[in-house]
Amino acid sequence: MKKQKIMYAFNDDTKWSKILGDAEGNLELPEKIEKIVILAMGTAILSLLKTSILEEHKARITDFTKRGIDFYVCSGTMHKYGITKEMLLPELKVAPDGTDIKILELKEEGYFLFALDYI
Repeated sequence: MKKQKIMYAFNDDTKWSKILGDAEGNLELPEKIEKIVILAMGTAILSLLKTSILEEHKARITDFTKRGIDFYVCSGTMHKYGITKEMLLPELKVAPDGTDIKILELKEEGYFLFALDYI
């Protein structure tokens, strides 16, 4: 089996434990998983604010970016909630055209989409 590329997309702040748990499990399979990308939109980006009180999530996100996972946030959601790049954790990337376009781009690059409460 060739190495797989996975993306997780979700819009619910209560799903971080599930997403990070799944991502962590896949990090333990380097012979099968080439790359992991996590896309957050809707209320899911609230845990990504520097001011978030969810220290465990913030620590895991920092660790996972060091281990090669890319985290993207939706620019449309940022605009909707009045969130600026400076308010987000520094490891994050912004999907400038929104996460729908980012999902399409990643699918073209061979990523498989796992979507929780999104599609």
